[in-house]
Amino acid sequence: MNKLNQKIITKLHRWLAFTVGIFIIFQSASGTIAQKRFELMQFSSPSDYRVEQIAPPASPKEIFISIKEQKPDINIAHVMMPSRDAPNSAVIIMGGRDPDNPHDSSRIIAFDQYSKKVITEHSLKAGWVGAVTLLHRWVLFGKTGVIIVSILGILTLLMAVSGLYLFFKTRKTTKQLPLLTRVHRSAGFILSVFLISASLTGIIMSLSSWQAKTSGKSVFSNLMSQSSIMAQHGDKTVDPDVAYSIAIQSLPSNQLLSAFSYAGEHSPNYWFAFFDNRMFRNDVLVDGSNGKIVGIYPSGVTSGGDGPKRYLFPIHSGHFFGKIGGTLMNLSGALIIFWLISGIIIYKRKS
Repeated sequence: MNKLNQKIITKLHRWLAFTVGIFIIFQSASGTIAQKRFELMQFSSPSDYRVEQIAPPASPKEIFISIKEQKPDINIAHVMMPSRDAPNSAVIIMGGRDPDNPHDSSRIIAFDQYSKKVITEHSLKAGWVGAVTLLHRWVLFGKTGVIIVSILGILTLLMAVSGLYLFFKTRKTTKQLPLLTRVHRSAGFILSVFLISASLTGIIMSLSSWQAKTSGKSVFSNLMSQSSIMAQHGDKTVDPDVAYSIAIQSLPSNQLLSAFSYAGEHSPNYWFAFFDNRMFRNDVLVDGSNGKIVGIYPSGVTSGGDGPKRYLFPIHSGHFFGKIGGTLMNLSGALIIFWLISGIIIYKRKS
């Protein structure tokens, strides 16, 4: 009976490997690209995205003034700051020219935060790094994408668990196996932990992010659907640098600004998204008319973000264990590709 069960699970494991293999390869590769997107943008288009630290970086106020001087017809939707590991990457500004839609994000502006000059402007559709990052999250496909990626994630979990079962069931016969098979088994044991962690957290993140977006709990999604009368306040709008100072002082130390948007026609509030070095996220809203903190939102959601959900992205990215954890997660993503290829070679040899 045990041998029959083992044979069934072996067939299931192989079927799952072929079924979700391409998905795993894509998610592993695109996840690494998403984590290293600023470095890759520098590498692929250095003239557009690489900057030199010749002066202190521009503050939120200086970015706003510089863009309005150099691109006066652009509505700034939001600003994305380079990661902690890529200080030589340009600031990315999302915006547009639709006078009836202050949330228009159809244009991307690369801005040199040290020289305070616009480097380039192009369509949102341009750039393979950004496209792959979006595809990794499957957000382009709406509810259908969430369902598909969740199903594929569950199948990936089954593949990893069945692989672990076979590893322990056949460990006594390891010495009789060819070298490639032994390497595949050993690597599979280690990488299965990566797959289970990444798949489980990825599934929960996809479902919870979609639920937050559709239920109105996502701070950023709410921001992108607001209108404002701040334009009528004129010089009564709180200075962007003052708003930033208020926001960062409301949080523990070691916070890095990841993205922000200005109060004005876009929204009555300033929005700041911060990450610490373990990738725990906090969003802060500051009232643009009086500088008071509207709210501090763990995980970027209006409620429930300070519970287990707070740990999802740090674990998913590996940064929960610090910088070395993030590096190991990226390395595991690369090794997954070679591991799957070795499995295909072993199957072909046997057949």
